[in-house]
Amino acid sequence: MQIAVRIFFRSVTIRNKELIPKNGPLLVLANHPSTFMDPIVIASLLKRQVYFLAKGELFKGSFLTWFFTTLNMIPVYRKQDDPSQMNKNKDTFVKCFEHLENGGAILMFPEGTSITERKLRPIKTGAARIVLGAEARNDFKLGIQIFNIGLNYVNPHKFNHDLFVNIDTPIPVSDYKDVYILDTFKGASNLTEEIRVRLEKLIIAIEDDKINELVNNVETLYKYKLSKDTGVDKKDKSQDFILTKNIIETVHYFSIHKPQMVEDIRLQIVNYFRRINAINITDTVLVKSSESKTFLRSSFNSLFTIVIGFPFYLYGLVNNYLPFEIPGWIANKVAKSIEFRGAIGMVGGVFTFLFFYTLQIILCWKFTHIKWLTVGYALSLPLSGIFGYWYYYWVDKIRTKWLLLSLFYKKSVFISSLINEREQIISAFDTAKKEYVEALKSKQNGDVTKLI
Repeated sequence: MQIAVRIFFRSVTIRNKELIPKNGPLLVLANHPSTFMDPIVIASLLKRQVYFLAKGELFKGSFLTWFFTTLNMIPVYRKQDDPSQMNKNKDTFVKCFEHLENGGAILMFPEGTSITERKLRPIKTGAARIVLGAEARNDFKLGIQIFNIGLNYVNPHKFNHDLFVNIDTPIPVSDYKDVYILDTFKGASNLTEEIRVRLEKLIIAIEDDKINELVNNVETLYKYKLSKDTGVDKKDKSQDFILTKNIIETVHYFSIHKPQMVEDIRLQIVNYFRRINAINITDTVLVKSSESKTFLRSSFNSLFTIVIGFPFYLYGLVNNYLPFEIPGWIANKVAKSIEFRGAIGMVGGVFTFLFFYTLQIILCWKFTHIKWLTVGYALSLPLSGIFGYWYYYWVDKIRTKWLLLSLFYKKSVFISSLINEREQIISAFDTAKKEYVEALKSKQNGDVTKLI
């Protein structure tokens, strides 16, 4: 699974990985945008055995109960699933207490549900009650720590996208001893609130759907320029995360102080995207195409690479097509919701690639009985698969560029007007950025520590 995570995502960036405790009782908490993709990602980071709290409705029948228990899962029963099963949570709490008392690590998702949104859903008190209850049973001498992790996927449901794992400093549960002894409800409530505040800082959380749409569009149109202006390397996911946070703060600021300006810009953006979507191109392609000489030269130079690379692409396609496509097909067929799709695809890929590669290597040996050829063929399978994937999407980008080139000749006035419209939107962003910086200077007496 560790290998699968590294292959499924284009990049996995982990901030503050050194803070992860290697031993001692630990409760790991995280946001929950992608069902069982999330526990796989987190468990692959922790160099220790992890126990998971999972929906009790999964534990149906003796076989499934045995299977999920073998995978270190502890059932937790939710009111929305079956109120009659809630009494079983007493056993769940006892199991968690015992595991923490033995110095174990438990992973749970305090939102209680998995939905792919850029927001944090209400935090349940169960996490706080478990750790405080365990400490209370042991006179607050266990030393349990709560470890918050923010999972920030670009897209957890599709192959080859980025993942930024944002890790926070641990919360010592003993800090809440005095409050909990005086009032157990208040102690659990206060700890739950700290968990909420900390988790929200670790992820991109936008409560308003309209603002979320606007922030997404601002990122698409302006984030690259903003990165260059502020000297942020796009490969530095920590700074990229801060940049998005600051975009959200800026949009919130103007939504409160200049709502009409925000609405005018929003309508401009909507109209711009409607026009580029009408000719089936993306904003990125339009921006790159504006540098016509570089665009023309790179497009024609690409012909050579396409011709030379095609035989290798064909080899990779023949050897990797089925194991690559089958998991996606299964995910689309069986996934109850989009939140399951990426996880099913990634886990399914582990088994399909193992099965097909093993079968292909056996057949190669069976028909040739040449050791060096079989070893070479085995090594070529993943390498040709990676090349084939890269080649396919690279050629698709070239095709899009050529499509735009033909549009330039056929609809040069229309394309020019789109570029001009985009420049006007960027100019409005630049003006807003300057105004926001001035507002920060006034508020902070010149001490501006933000990127924008």
